[in-house]
Amino acid sequence: MMQDEDDHSWLKQGSTSAADVEKSYDEWADTYEDTLEDWDYRAPQEAARLLQATVDDGATILDAGCGTGLTGVALKAAGFSGPIDGTDISQASLDEAAAHGVYRELRQADMQKLPLDIATNAYDGLICIGVLTYIPDSEGVLREFARMVRRGGTVVVSQRDDLFQERAFGDTVKALTEAGFYAEATITEPQPYLPGNPDFGDEIKVIYAVMKVA
Repeated sequence: MMQDEDDHSWLKQGSTSAADVEKSYDEWADTYEDTLEDWDYRAPQEAARLLQATVDDGATILDAGCGTGLTGVALKAAGFSGPIDGTDISQASLDEAAAHGVYRELRQADMQKLPLDIATNAYDGLICIGVLTYIPDSEGVLREFARMVRRGGTVVVSQRDDLFQERAFGDTVKALTEAGFYAEATITEPQPYLPGNPDFGDEIKVIYAVMKVA
């Protein structure tokens, strides 16, 4: 049975099946940005602000799970002038992202299949927004982010506050810091995520982690 293109109830459940996520976002790609605007989605702008506090404007940045490019657009609007690359599991989303003209390179990648085909120490900063819902192995992906970012660079990620607790995300960040993958980490208070979405509203918020690579 075909899913109503306006029915996004699957978002709250947050599938960890890569195939399901790819299919859902391929089907949503052409209306994604209009829908997110209706839901008052602010995460790209907030994440760009957090990255800007610790990384030079000319930094080379990876937008991991870039979707249709909203975070890349936010990075450029915040004044980042260096190269921005993007990865995503959804090719249809990458096609939409390319139309924004803010990315140096875009490639399809599944963050449940690590390591990614990206060189060690390739970036000064990495940003991963609205993606970790779908990645059950928090430790593995955060280790991979630390590998791809140069020493002293910054990784900014978001996680839903319900999954932050359920997956003990804060404990994982702390353990990776103690193990020497990250030199320091800052965790924000929960903030509005999709306030205009009836399934999220005030119930599900977003937490950001800002991590300096060791």
